[in-house]
Amino acid sequence: MPFPSRRPFAALCLLLLSGCTVVRETTPSRTATEQLLVSHAVEIAADRLAAVLPTGQRAFVDTTYVRGDSADYAVSAIRAACLRHGLLLAPDKASSDLVVEVRMGAASFDAVDTVLGLPAMSVYVPGAFTTVPIPELSFFSRHQRRGAAELSAFAYDAKSGRALAFVGPASGQRDLDQVKVLSIFGAGGLQEEPGGKPKP
Repeated sequence: MPFPSRRPFAALCLLLLSGCTVVRETTPSRTATEQLLVSHAVEIAADRLAAVLPTGQRAFVDTTYVRGDSADYAVSAIRAACLRHGLLLAPDKASSDLVVEVRMGAASFDAVDTVLGLPAMSVYVPGAFTTVPIPELSFFSRHQRRGAAELSAFAYDAKSGRALAFVGPASGQRDLDQVKVLSIFGAGGLQEEPGGKPKP
């Protein structure tokens, strides 16, 4: 009695043992870490700005010139900081005692990577329409991320237009500094750089 062919059995084993993993990655303009560093820097700058504005009056916060990727967050942070430091917010210029016009010089992100070895990378697999991530293989590496923001403002009497205060620039900075040795042992973390308060 002839033995059945082993080819179908071998093909079935190969089918069961074979497989693939598809790594799907999104590429937003900023990672979550970058967005948090920038937003924290904006909060710091807004607080330092509002700390030296005139208090106890109804103020209209004019944010016409707060523009950029983080503009909406910055506007909310500025208004919250003004309330926290004793200003009363007015809905428009007509119902305010003073107008605070704010401008944003910067709200962005810097990155510096130093790697002694092979940095992390993704290798394209021909025919598979995917990439394979390869982790960092280094003797020493340092990854520095910095979110920075700068705000300035001036306040004037809503009725007469007389200047009341010039404030800024008020800066905020938040750093993430991570060090690795032999790609395994790591140290570092978030830190806020000290900075002086802006002068009125």
